[in-house]
Amino acid sequence: MFKNGMTYTFNTHGADSTWTIRDGECCVVVRPLTKDEADLFDVGPMYRIRFSDGVETDAFEDELS
Repeated sequence: MFKNGMTYTFNTHGADSTWTIRDGECCVVVRPLTKDEADLFDVGPMYRIRFSDGVETDAFEDELS
């Protein structure tokens, strides 16, 4: 589990063409997503993340290292 406020490296592993331009960038975990925001049973833990320029998106656990 990733911690809120901690910095991680983002990597889509080539799976999301929209966000591959951000691969290798540092991001901060804002918070875990809730079961109302994502189907956590099917996809596992997900997180709201923020890049240094303020852009936010959601990330799968395996996209953060």
